[in-house]
This record gives sequence, structure tokens and C-alpha cells, in this order.
Amino acid sequence: MADLVTLFQYGFMQRALLAGLLISVVCGLLGVFVVLRRTAPLGDALAHVSFGGVALGIAFGFLPLYVAIVVAVAGGIAMRLLQERRLYGELSLMIVQAAGLAGGIVLVSLVGGLNVDILSFLFAPILTVAWSDVTLIVGLLAVTVAVLAVFYKEFFLVTFDPEGARVSGLPVRALDLGFTVLTAVTVVLAMRVVGILLVSALIVVPAATALQLRLGLRGTLVAAVAIASLCVAAGLVLSVFLNAASGGMIVLVSIAALLASMATAGASTRAVSRGPRSSQPRA
Repeated sequence: MADLVTLFQYGFMQRALLAGLLISVVCGLLGVFVVLRRTAPLGDALAHVSFGGVALGIAFGFLPLYVAIVVAVAGGIAMRLLQERRLYGELSLMIVQAAGLAGGIVLVSLVGGLNVDILSFLFAPILTVAWSDVTLIVGLLAVTVAVLAVFYKEFFLVTFDPEGARVSGLPVRALDLGFTVLTAVTVVLAMRVVGILLVSALIVVPAATALQLRLGLRGTLVAAVAIASLCVAAGLVLSVFLNAASGGMIVLVSIAALLASMATAGASTRAVSRGPRSSQPRA
């Protein structure tokens, strides 16, 4: 315990924990809607697109994080616009994802292959998070909470009854684009916590875990935030003590929590299903 207290006296650990907890709140909130809308592949596709932005920034001497945000947002909007055409549909994710990833690979090869800067975004050692990253995440959190608070009913209806939302006159297209933009920015900033390769898991897995609890939408949002925060904190501590990759450890802890919730939910369901039969009198 003393070692743990001493560990968090260091500035880099405080920044890492703060950044992780803040992005956990955003991922928990957005992740529930991502899972319920069955758009889980969107996070992975945006992560691949953002790789192209990172490579572009490094190749031309710009700040990779900011370039990645612009590229990810543009890629997300392109996906949505392509999805509106029946010819493309679900192929839009693959088309834009492939374009971003291929562009990133070409740029990486042109600048001399993988270097420390690019690897830091792929695997994201969270202990290298800077205060500037924390500031960006705080801004994203404020915008996300504000948007969900103001448009909660609209997102609720679009998520569970998109056709009804259109009939009622809601701006479904604008809501979808706005949600995609928020998700794109979240994916890029979450890269600083778990890396490009695992960022979609941080968005989807805690939300899937919370949905196992069957708490209703508001309760699920709170549970997803709590689960994501606990998994990030536990994964960060374990990675330091085990000298393991922080991003991978955070995701493994998240998956362990999901498996535990699935097992608990399954056991509860079996117990409930056996209950009425066991209470019936025997012949």
C-alpha cells in the first residue's frame, strides 16, 4: 500500500491517472450509444483512419495529435455520407478505413519506417501523457457531457427508434454526424491512453459490461463510466507493478470485467428460470 501511495506522488503517474479517468468518462458515455446503435466497428475504423493522420503530421512536421483529430473527423463524416448511399452501406467503413490505413503506411515508408513517435501512438505508453493532452481531454469531456445533457432525449429516440425519430421531425442526420464527430475526437484522444490498436476496446468493452447489468439507459451510462474508470485505474497500476504495457493491461482488465459480468448475468438468469419450477409442488 505504501508503494502505491508513493507511486502516485510522481507527476507522470498523476497525469496518467487523471488522463485515463477523464477519457474513461467520455468513452463510457459514448460507448453505450455506440454499442446500442450497433456501430461498434466505427471506433476501430476511426482508429485506423487516425493512424493516417498521425503519419501525416509526423511526415510534414505538424503536431500529430491535432492532425489526427482533423483526419479522423473528416473520415468519420465521409463514412456517414457514404452510408447514406445504398450502394455502399456498411462498405463505407471499410473504404474509409482502408484509405486512412493505406495512406498512413505509405507516409511511414516515405519518412523512413516506424520511429519512436509513430510507435508511441500505436502502443501509447500512458505514462508519457502531457498536461496538454489532459487539457484536450477535459475540453472533450465538457463538450460530450453538454451535448448528451442537452440532446439526451433526441439521442435516446434516434438510438432505439430511428424511423420514429425521422417521422417526428428530428434532425437525425445532424445528430448522427455530431455523434460521429464526438466519437472521432474521442478515438484520437483515447489513443494517448491505450494506443491506436486497442482504442476501440476502451470504448466498447466497458459499455458492453454495463449493459449486462440491465439498469436502464441512465443507469447503464453511469455504470459504464464507473467500469471504464476502474479498469483504467487497475490496468495502470498493474502495468507499473508488472512492468507491462499499460494499454494492453487496461484492455485485459476490461475484458476480464466483461467476462465476469457475463458469467454473473448467466448465473442470475439460470437461477431465475429455475425459481418458479422449484416452487411448484411435486406430484
